Amino acid sequence: MFSKITQKFKNNPLLYYAMSVAASWAGVGSLMNFRTLTYGNGLIPAIIWGLANSLACVLFGLIALHLPTVRNIMRMKVIKFFIGFLTLFQAWTNMNGIQEVFSDTPIGTAGGTYIVYAVCIFFIILLLRFGMIRNVLTDSASWYMVYGLILILTIFAYIQSGGDVKQVPLGLEWENLKVGLWKGFLLLPGPFTYAYFFEMLDYNDQNEDDTHKVNVTHSFILGGLMFGLYMLFSCALAMVDFSPALNIVKAVLITIVAISSISSFLYSEYILFGRAVGLLVDVGIVCLWQYVIPLGVMGVWTLMSEIRIYLVAALLLVALIMRAVGKRKEASAV
Repeated sequence: MFSKITQKFKNNPLLYYAMSVAASWAGVGSLMNFRTLTYGNGLIPAIIWGLANSLACVLFGLIALHLPTVRNIMRMKVIKFFIGFLTLFQAWTNMNGIQEVFSDTPIGTAGGTYIVYAVCIFFIILLLRFGMIRNVLTDSASWYMVYGLILILTIFAYIQSGGDVKQVPLGLEWENLKVGLWKGFLLLPGPFTYAYFFEMLDYNDQNEDDTHKVNVTHSFILGGLMFGLYMLFSCALAMVDFSPALNIVKAVLITIVAISSISSFLYSEYILFGRAVGLLVDVGIVCLWQYVIPLGVMGVWTLMSEIRIYLVAALLLVALIMRAVGKRKEASAV
């Protein structure tokens, strides 16, 4: 069974890549932060944030294609260390999200904590052995489940509410709009700190296991659109309350989304540092998590986002300089 799915992926991986992009990028904050922004700053700032969220992977696919020097810079040791450091926070954000979302269910915070540890240990072992293909296939399978669950959750949430939606502020004041614009801007550099996305580009080029080569930029564009559809559901869910039963469904949904991101972040450490050191880093992620739990989902995400924007800005600037120098050398050699 698994061999047939693997062969199907190898024959035409474009859609699998796209679903893996959407699943890896989604993260726990995509649904939770939309709701937080809606009630804290208004619906319009949240929508601005959601649009930027959907656009980020599309921009990455286009820039990575037209500025290939970025990929060369990503292979530098100093950059790998910075990316590996940011990946810690990206993993912790999703781990915090799983714990928080179960706090409103009978499973409770303690149950959510056990789930986080079980998920991390499972993927540390699984991806250490199987790597790229297994991560792509588990991501694509989880994304089908995400669409199914979020559709069910939305339908029943609106049935439960009797079709009435909560009155939420629009947030048209400049102070609120500024929050949406700034947090949306913080999202755009995000994919450039995903070692897994760069590995996907290299994997598509190398085809060492006979996986068919595709225009992977199309996968990132499609992945961004798929994530945009998920954002539309997040917007709809931000305006209704949940019964205890639906809270459990929501917790399962967010957990599946978070697991896809966590698996990609754990795998990223193997990509960046190799199996031995990557394993030590992944174990460190699990062991140190308890110290960042108090920051919450939005706290860890904001801290990480504000750090990475400077790194990505410097990375793109160096890539542009390298490209210009390369073109000048080619012109002088003619």
